[in-house]
Amino acid sequence: MPSSPRTGPTSSIAFGVYALCVAVVIVFAASNLQVLSFAGGIADDVRAEVEHNLVQAEIRRQMEILARDQSQISQWDDTVRALGPTIDTDFVEAEIADWMWEDFGIESSVVLGADDRPELTVFKSSMLDPEAGAAYVAHSRDLVRTAQEKYLAQRTAKGAGFVVAGHRVRSLLPLYVADIRLVEGEFGVVVAQAIVPDDVAVLPDGLPKVLLTFKPLDGKAFAEIGRDLGLEDFRIEAADAPAAGRGSMIVSQVAGQPLLKASWKVDLPSDIIWSRSIGALAVSFVMVVLSLALVAYRYGRALKALQSSDAENRHRALHDSLTGLPNRLQFDQALDDVIDERRQDRCAILCLDLDRFKAVNDTFGHQAGDVVIRTAARRIADAVGPAGMAARVGGDEFMILLRDGLDHDSVLARCEGIIASLCEDIAVDGGIARIGASIGAAWWPDDALTAKAVIREADQALYRAKDNGRGHAWFAGGSGKDAPVAAERRKATGKSAPGRGPLAA
Repeated sequence: MPSSPRTGPTSSIAFGVYALCVAVVIVFAASNLQVLSFAGGIADDVRAEVEHNLVQAEIRRQMEILARDQSQISQWDDTVRALGPTIDTDFVEAEIADWMWEDFGIESSVVLGADDRPELTVFKSSMLDPEAGAAYVAHSRDLVRTAQEKYLAQRTAKGAGFVVAGHRVRSLLPLYVADIRLVEGEFGVVVAQAIVPDDVAVLPDGLPKVLLTFKPLDGKAFAEIGRDLGLEDFRIEAADAPAAGRGSMIVSQVAGQPLLKASWKVDLPSDIIWSRSIGALAVSFVMVVLSLALVAYRYGRALKALQSSDAENRHRALHDSLTGLPNRLQFDQALDDVIDERRQDRCAILCLDLDRFKAVNDTFGHQAGDVVIRTAARRIADAVGPAGMAARVGGDEFMILLRDGLDHDSVLARCEGIIASLCEDIAVDGGIARIGASIGAAWWPDDALTAKAVIREADQALYRAKDNGRGHAWFAGGSGKDAPVAAERRKATGKSAPGRGPLAA
């Protein structure tokens, strides 16, 4: 009688072992390929960051070189005298026309008077009609204004005039201002600096004369920079949109001026990592597949735990532990996104302090105070809703970023709604706590142009609200004068001010 094929536990175990081996092979290969990809991505990111830092440092170095070279003229008693009411042409030819071009490669030098009109224009070694420098002034008027402002901020009185102390280039407050600009189709470094004495001479009161210099950056200069930095095909060019990613970065972004970016060829370290690792990976795959399977398994679990811990830490870093609201760090990041990244054209900032909160702690204790803070945070967040972000930035201090409903009446209505909600009773152990709130509001960019400045405006408006009786909102005005808008609204409607009830035990 023919025997039948043997089946049973042994075959099942063997199949399980084979299946486990296949599974080990797949896990090992997938995990190691993932590690290679992850390592390559990190290497690429690190390389990109290093290259960006190198380019930024080189741009700053080019600006400092030109500032140092031209300061030998712009910071000199002889220059102050020679460029006085009557220009000494012999001095200009000897010290500016020849020296600046021959020794430093400064192609164009323009001297501007206090009225911002060119009084002298030198191109290479030739003196031109002063108006020939108008193109350089048109592309650098913001730099000239800043140079004048720096002079006025740093000058000190000396005798019958003024001087500026300290080194003009290497001091903590350099007198010059510089940028990369495109002028008449030519890329280059532009430096503007007030013409100041270095020893005996003094300047009269008023705006100083400004020396505006332009040093071109051509293909030869780009090639030299690329060699110094180890970057292939380095160049600066006009861009239609801000650069993003590896191998490029914005070097000049000025309103009304072309957007300029530096770009270079990117060599990805990940390609080298892959080419050098794949052979060794194949050998190790054959030799240690079972042991690496266990390592891969533990690595996966450890990585998952690390990711979970990292996510939790990121959440903690950006949120208030008591209320769960965003904290000051997340609020500042959101405001920077609006202002620095220009995510929208306008926003409003509200600074809010709880009124009579100290009395809650003194009467009911700190645990009750925590309950009040959590309740107030929830009411504020509900009142703000999807129109913006509410953040807790201190003990009883909150800040609100409004992205929608930014007209005067809408913000006023929201402020009054927040104050009204915070004036509602809060049940705590031992009784009923009653608090209120005062709010200061400011708009960006109406009241200030930077994040710090608009927060300061809102904070000052908050102090005005407190000084004028608390329990209402005060708006910072564009003219610099505040207006108690909530009080005006209540006067018009006949309603009493919210948030003035006493603390009840």
